[in-house]
Amino acid sequence: MIQYRLKMSKVFFTADLNGAKKLFEASGLIGTIMPNDPVALKIHFGEPGNTAYLKPAQVKPVADRITELGGKPFFTDCNTLYRGRRSNTKEHLGVAVEHGFTKDLAGADAIIPEETDFETVEVNLKHFKKVFIGGTAARARSMIVLTHFKGHELTGFGGALKNVGMGLGTRQGKLKMHQDCLHCPEAKTCRKNQTIDACWIGSPALVQEKIVEYVYGAVKGKKVGYISYITSVSPACDCYDHADEPIVPDIGILASDDPVAIDQACADLVNQTAGRIAGKDKFRSLYPNVDWNIQLNYAEQIGLGQRKYQLISI
Repeated sequence: MIQYRLKMSKVFFTADLNGAKKLFEASGLIGTIMPNDPVALKIHFGEPGNTAYLKPAQVKPVADRITELGGKPFFTDCNTLYRGRRSNTKEHLGVAVEHGFTKDLAGADAIIPEETDFETVEVNLKHFKKVFIGGTAARARSMIVLTHFKGHELTGFGGALKNVGMGLGTRQGKLKMHQDCLHCPEAKTCRKNQTIDACWIGSPALVQEKIVEYVYGAVKGKKVGYISYITSVSPACDCYDHADEPIVPDIGILASDDPVAIDQACADLVNQTAGRIAGKDKFRSLYPNVDWNIQLNYAEQIGLGQRKYQLISI
């Protein structure tokens, strides 16, 4: 397993919503970029009709700086399990282009793998022995994870861990993360037919742990940096064809090399900011039956990072 860190993780923060390039520099994440290396920019391209997803102008400064450093950036994600335009590569790429993820507008083009293009990564963890990671990201030596931080009905919030784990799993991987075969009466039929259309009955706790194990596989052997945007903090995932009113005003952008620390810092900042959702824990107010701490505790347990952090404002 990845070893625990001896020092508190650093999370860098700027309230300047145009400060992504400055943050990328100050946080030291430019050290993940090597000349001529492909650099996967993991992002959610947004469901058609949604308006909360990260926009090209927000992430272009990062893509441009990677190019200046000699890296070869490309935006990427994997196809969705649920049916729609993002469930197949051709239409998913069409959505990406429609939403402006082109070299001219975003600083890099989008590459989305076909379902047959994946890498099997051994993790040997509690739920999975191996995971199935989209090939374009799996083959890149470096990755910058660009996350729109928001609420989520299964994980409490959608942060860097959710972005990487669920996002980079293939459709088969996404199904395995959602399933609870031990309690599913259709499990034998699904295995027999090898169908990808199945009931999604995994509990929030189970799904969170499975997502974290996919993160472990997706980042294994890579140089990875995380940049999270606390903007347009919608109560639910960018997978919906709409976006409800933000639960707090825009807060800023964070960067770290620790996905656990950056998710914890984002959650703390949202919960400390006055907004339209009452309570000290806005995510538990939104989803009372979802304990979002599970993903962070399990990620810390398997060595992906730590919840304690030092917030450094720039």
